[in-house]
Order: sequence, then structure tokens, then C-alpha cells
Amino acid sequence: MKNLLTIILLILLCGFRSEAQNDSAKVYPDFRFNDGIYLTFEDFKNNLPVYTNFEIKYRGGSTYLYVMCADSSRTYDCEVKKPWGYCQNNSVFIHQGLGDNYFRLQVIGALIHYFVIEMQYYDPGFSDPFSPYSTTPNRRITNRELVLEWTSGRRFEFCYKNFKIFLQENDPELLQQLESSKKKRKMIYFYLLKYNEKHPVYTKQF
Repeated sequence: MKNLLTIILLILLCGFRSEAQNDSAKVYPDFRFNDGIYLTFEDFKNNLPVYTNFEIKYRGGSTYLYVMCADSSRTYDCEVKKPWGYCQNNSVFIHQGLGDNYFRLQVIGALIHYFVIEMQYYDPGFSDPFSPYSTTPNRRITNRELVLEWTSGRRFEFCYKNFKIFLQENDPELLQQLESSKKKRKMIYFYLLKYNEKHPVYTKQF
């Protein structure tokens, strides 16, 4: 009798594991996230957008997200301010944190890679922007690469120095391969992809 119960428990356990595996899928390299607005990073990691019926409007170079709201007398558009990001047509965009701009995620896995565009204003003649003698400030546009860690949510600028520190803490074997390669500073993107292959992450599929 005891052996029979043990066999039944093992069968049930295998069934639960199989169901859990079928309920999730590997994110890298080509998982399709659900279209919608994700209010938090956890919403995104769980593939559970809070709003799936939404509209995107563009004004003055900025992006605004709207959903339908209702009260007792009417329905109207409500702006969703500063969400984590949104997904549309299998492209995921992350909110920059300030303003109303979003940046497309280029790679999604254990390491999420994307570009940001920053505008800085400076006076070429004076260091004090409030000086009454300053000239019209110039605008400088810079492109930066960032990496977002799936597990911790930590972000860092994607450069050889930072990526080396990350691999020292998380994958010394891969770091050794990177450092032994030719033109190692130009190979960090390739090894970011290798890291995602070695360290798969999973999310729910619906």
C-alpha cells in the first residue's frame, strides 16, 4: 500500500512539473511578449500587461499612452503616466524614467540591452548657464548603451569595464573567454548574447 501511494505521488509530481514547464517559455532569443502597457518591471517579467487596450499618441517628439476611462456620465481617454514600458507588435519599449520618451529593447534575456538618446544643453563660452553674459546654449545629443539585469533589475552602462565586472561576479568562465579573444573590447556584445544563451530566464506564455 505504501509503495502504491509513493508511485501515485511521483506521478502527480511529474504532472505538476510538466504543467509548470508548459506554462512558461524561455525568453531569449525570440519570445513574443503580450501587447499592452506594463506598469512595473515585474509586470513585464511575468508577461502580464495591466492594460491591453491602449492608444499611442505622438506630440512634439514625445510619446503618450492612453487607455479608456469611465465615470458615471461619460467615457474618455486617460493618460498612463510613467509606466515601466509597453509592447506593440512584438517590440518592447522601456520608459526612459524622465519625460515622455521610450527606447526599444534590442535584446531581451538574462541581460536586456537597449540604446538611449540623451540631450544636454551647454554654453560653449561659459560654464555657468545662468550667467547674464552667456550666449545661446548649444544642444548636444549623445547615444548610450545600457544593460538591465533580468533578475535584479539593476542597470549599468554597457562598456567593457562594466561588463567585465559583471562577468567577474556572475560568470568567470565566460570572462576568461572574453579576455582571451582578439579585440575583446569590441566583442562584448557577442559575449552578452553568449551569456543569455548560458543563463536562460523564463516567463509565462498565454
